Amino acid sequence: DAPFGVRHFVNPFQSWYTEEMDRMRVLTEKVRELYETRDLNRSEWADWLYSSHVFLVADKARELAIRYGADEDLAEAAGMLHDIADYRMSRFDSSHEKESLTIARDLLLQSGFTTKEIEIVVDDSIHFHGCKAGKVPQTLEGKVMATADAVVHLTSDFYDFAKRSMLLSRTESETREWALPKIERDYSDKIFFDEIREEVYDDYMQAKELFSL
Repeated sequence: DAPFGVRHFVNPFQSWYTEEMDRMRVLTEKVRELYETRDLNRSEWADWLYSSHVFLVADKARELAIRYGADEDLAEAAGMLHDIADYRMSRFDSSHEKESLTIARDLLLQSGFTTKEIEIVVDDSIHFHGCKAGKVPQTLEGKVMATADAVVHLTSDFYDFAKRSMLLSRTESETREWALPKIERDYSDKIFFDEIREEVYDDYMQAKELFSL
């Protein structure tokens, strides 16, 4: 029931097996292990994000990396790790972003990525994937991953789930105040390719409608 394809599990006896594939398999297993610890301090969103978001973003990042000529492993790794602190704390915890960067760096080192690759994944792609206050990724891999995250937000049931979850503890007004700017940022700031923006326009409009008065 894993939320990603069989390509993550590689037979080491097949002739096309490579060290690069091995490090992606190792990284995937490490990420799965963290989420499956089910830390008591994490948000109730964590299970859903693990099953319905994390690997969708990773797969979309790889797909877009192929489409636009970015490094596939680095884009996928960034997608897999972009909010990795979710496994142990709430997304709204003030230390969430810092913890995500620290955890991502450690996992990449343990999985065999180079210092330069980790800089691209952590210090650019993950650090700036939110595209807030004009701070955006500079590498192609970072732009691909930010785009992938936005596309998955808009085309999956991310906002539907977020609305249902947040209304358990917040008012409709508070939920809209959180969601509508995020939807706009997804569409206008996080998608770096015009043709992708055109492809998800209908999804963007539907997401806004979900939070309309």
